[in-house]
Amino acid sequence: MRDRGSAVILAFPMLLTLGILLIPVVPDYSDHELAARAAQQTARWFAGHLVAATAFGIGALASTAIAQELRRRNNPVPAILLILVACGAALYAAGLGADGIAPVALLSSGTEPTMFFDGSGWWISGVFMGGTILFGLGLILLVIRVIRIGLVTGLWRYVVLLSTIMFISAPVIPSGWALYGEALASLGIFLPIGVSIGRSA
Repeated sequence: MRDRGSAVILAFPMLLTLGILLIPVVPDYSDHELAARAAQQTARWFAGHLVAATAFGIGALASTAIAQELRRRNNPVPAILLILVACGAALYAAGLGADGIAPVALLSSGTEPTMFFDGSGWWISGVFMGGTILFGLGLILLVIRVIRIGLVTGLWRYVVLLSTIMFISAPVIPSGWALYGEALASLGIFLPIGVSIGRSA
């Protein structure tokens, strides 16, 4: 059972990183022409967003697997914490799905994808902001418990904590390069925890 939980925990950052690497980089998302040009690489744009959206579904499962390990160690996690993570993951997945599908659909119909980027504005930004707040809050509360109980030890405690802060703050940067920060941060959080749980199985 622990091996399965460890595999799910490790799968989240790897899948998220793969998705982010597939998405063409948009240096400045406020420049809708740049975003539209990136979306013209339709296969990469669609696949990257789809993989990253799927990753957040697995991210909710990964957080549940960590919570189960904490429960085994007599440190049960409040249900609200997992609800925050699940709601945040759902918002991330929704935002990534819309961002990935809408521009490609417009291109397929012969319409410029700038229409989507011009019109979505605060709708998509708000979804991502909500996802960041909810997922980030649940994640940092979970990580504090992981560190406090000694699930990760030594230098890895600082790696996990700093990576969590990076994961929450990276989306503030209005650039596609921020996604790489999120990918790196997810690896820094979930790989040490997953490996630690796998070793104790």
